[in-house]
Amino acid sequence: MANIQEIIDLVKGKISKKEEELITKAYDFAERVHLGQKRLSGEPYFVHPFETAKILAGLGMDIQTIVAGLLHDVLEDTQTTEEEIQKNFSNDILFLIKGVTKLGTLKYRGNERHVESLRKFFVAITNDMRVVIIKFADRLHNLRTLEFLREDKRHRIAIESIEIYAPLANRLGIGKLKGELEDAAFPYAYPKEYSQME
Repeated sequence: MANIQEIIDLVKGKISKKEEELITKAYDFAERVHLGQKRLSGEPYFVHPFETAKILAGLGMDIQTIVAGLLHDVLEDTQTTEEEIQKNFSNDILFLIKGVTKLGTLKYRGNERHVESLRKFFVAITNDMRVVIIKFADRLHNLRTLEFLREDKRHRIAIESIEIYAPLANRLGIGKLKGELEDAAFPYAYPKEYSQME
């Protein structure tokens, strides 16, 4: 179960008391607005933004990025408004959340779409690379829970992760994320090859 202390422990000694309070505020806010929502696994939806933020904290990201990780789905999946995010957090955090929401509209549909998807990623990077890193963390947690999706959707997400997300993480010099994305996606992208390796 999600526990704010897990995130705090990952950033302890690197943040101020005020920053710790901001993370706690975002945690409480996200938990409240996602209350009652469930994932296909049956677990509370809030576990997903929590795990996304935990991945970001583990990568050593700044406080705004971790907070945006906790809040990355609130505009899309709850009644929360942009004004509420702005008032309770900041324009910077709102910008990151909106960027992640825009990237979330990308769906890989094959070779031609691949190029367009990469272009959109690069445009996002030119605005703020943190948006893409939040999206990587979001994707990584989703890959870790793929078994609850339909087989065709699992396969599409896994292939997209291997062909778009992992190479981009590699180009950005984030080898740790590249490897984790590939490892989590491989069994669903290439199930026959995976079972042979097993």
